[in-house]
Amino acid sequence: MTTNYKVGIYLRLSREDEKLGESASISNQRDLLINYIKENNLELIDEYIDDGVSGTTFNRTGFNRMIKDCNNKKINMILTKDTSRLGRDHIEFGYYVEKYFPEHNIRYVAVNDNIDTFDSNSNNDMLVFKSAFNDMYVKDISNKLKSSLYTKKRNGQFVGAYAPYGYNKDPYDKHKLVVNNQEANVVKKIFNMFINGNSINKIKEILTIEHIKTPSISKNMNINRTNYHYGVWSTRTINDILKNEIYIGNLVQCKQKKVNYKSKKRTRNTSDNYIICKNIVEPIIDINTFNTTQNMFKTNKYKNKTNNLLLKGLIYCKECQHTIGFRFQKQKLTNKEVTRIYGNCNYWSKRKREFVCTPHSIKYNSIEEIVLKELKKLINTYLNKEKLMNIITKYNNKNNVGKINKELTNIKNKINNIHKKIDASYLDKLEGIITSDMYIRIYKSLTLELDDLQKNYQMLLKQLNKKNNASYIDKIKELLNLNNPNQLLISNLIDKIEINEEKNIYIYYKFKLS
Repeated sequence: MTTNYKVGIYLRLSREDEKLGESASISNQRDLLINYIKENNLELIDEYIDDGVSGTTFNRTGFNRMIKDCNNKKINMILTKDTSRLGRDHIEFGYYVEKYFPEHNIRYVAVNDNIDTFDSNSNNDMLVFKSAFNDMYVKDISNKLKSSLYTKKRNGQFVGAYAPYGYNKDPYDKHKLVVNNQEANVVKKIFNMFINGNSINKIKEILTIEHIKTPSISKNMNINRTNYHYGVWSTRTINDILKNEIYIGNLVQCKQKKVNYKSKKRTRNTSDNYIICKNIVEPIIDINTFNTTQNMFKTNKYKNKTNNLLLKGLIYCKECQHTIGFRFQKQKLTNKEVTRIYGNCNYWSKRKREFVCTPHSIKYNSIEEIVLKELKKLINTYLNKEKLMNIITKYNNKNNVGKINKELTNIKNKINNIHKKIDASYLDKLEGIITSDMYIRIYKSLTLELDDLQKNYQMLLKQLNKKNNASYIDKIKELLNLNNPNQLLISNLIDKIEINEEKNIYIYYKFKLS
């Protein structure tokens, strides 16, 4: 009995295929398969096309329509140029060729691979290996592309689809960023509003009311256009801008990573896996403004709308090092109601039955009074003219600072060169220029050198931080002239405050006392 084959031809091409060196266009694939149909006197029913869709996924419009026609018995034979056109995921490929097609009596032919599932030739026995090879080929290319991208990122080249808010891609070099003045002004506005005491919620409301374009609209991303939130600033966007080092010139990449080469899903990377290139783009925000913002984030960690305390987030239990939590209590005194603020060790409050710590009960007002008194006493000492001159001489020696900065730059350049050598040797290994053993020897040698350089770099940074101590003099002067000190100044001067069970107060400053 002769079977009447109703043929569907499947044509696929993607950007991935161009990277893999595939040159057969959709029209070339069609010509090849039409000739095969004519030579074998077959009946063409329909063609199914997926142009620009990866072979690593089987969720494709054309492919899904073809399978629907198989279910409806419109076609009973499928032709492709080769097995990789059907798909490059060997698990999905195996399901269709070894299970679905046989169960639905579908004949599958891959012309160039000489595969015919209704013909018992030896090539069919190699089908599983061809499928695995197609899959591994994609994985190998994916690794090479990933390594190439890592090299670009380590060299300070931007590789994202969209430039960060405040920047554009350089029209002459897509891997470089240039300042977008209109967006940069909005970034400065956001930082200024936050430093001046506006909450993130308040900032997003102001930007939305003033009809300032959100990053997605400004960059023409066409994301969620139908959503009623479209054009409305979000707290997450403001938060990300305020914490992004790009605005002080540091390019931070690899914040996300793909689950694997087959999936488009991305997950957040750990911070130790970020690739950070410092001073690589033009800054929008000065370093002092940025550092002040980050300090405010730390001190506001425990702050809420009702508990807006001057020292909030700075007070800790000396014994267990957990924060002191404060509660507000209203009390009636004669004809008026007053609010008292009491504090306890948070660790003790949460685990009272386990006796992990003690209450450390204390009134907030008494802490603030003592801290401000000690701070002003210290300020008067610092503002002694003779002592100020000693501080400036000791901590602001410009010649020494210049030497340290120069050495830091030299070490940084050496570190970048080592990263480039490691990346280059890895690419050489992938391309077979060097053996795995040779790569391991090179890698070990370079990482030892890298460790030494990084240790020297950290040591010099500590020296530089000591010499920058004099920058706190301006903050001290500013505090002295204010009748009502604010959280911003306090957080810039005080690192933390510790309270012990006997209610003794220990103040730790961010500047050196002698």
